Amino acid sequence: MSLLLASILILVGSMQLYFGWEYGEAAKREATAIGVIAYKSSGKNSSYNYAFEIDGVRLIQDSDVCKTAITPQGCEVGAQVLVYYAHIPVLVTRLQEFGAARREKYFMGSWMAICGLLLIGLYFFLKKTLKDSGGKDDPDESGSKGDPDGLNNVAGG
Repeated sequence: MSLLLASILILVGSMQLYFGWEYGEAAKREATAIGVIAYKSSGKNSSYNYAFEIDGVRLIQDSDVCKTAITPQGCEVGAQVLVYYAHIPVLVTRLQEFGAARREKYFMGSWMAICGLLLIGLYFFLKKTLKDSGGKDDPDESGSKGDPDGLNNVAGG
């Protein structure tokens, strides 16, 4: 079970590191546009749909964060937001600066991958420790008490 958890942590951490790298590349080419929140879903995880224009083309995108509110309305429907975008080679957009998103993803991905590796190390360390301390097949502990065929003779009536 712990190996499965470790594998999941490493896999998800690696994905976070990849997204961090992608946001780092986007930060090198980022541009901004003014957008408007078109839809907001609230609950356990918020999601924001926003509309904006690039070179006269109207686009609608979504983001799981909104940290670029321009007006006192915040990130409510109808409020203006600053949209960060980059072509790397496909269009990537966020309602957060790419550099900040990169740092968040790198931190979380590194943390998850390191925890996964530590769990794997702990698993093998404990497995070796338990095997060395009590897992050896000692002939005296087998219950044969010197009986060559390993059977115990019980006298009884």
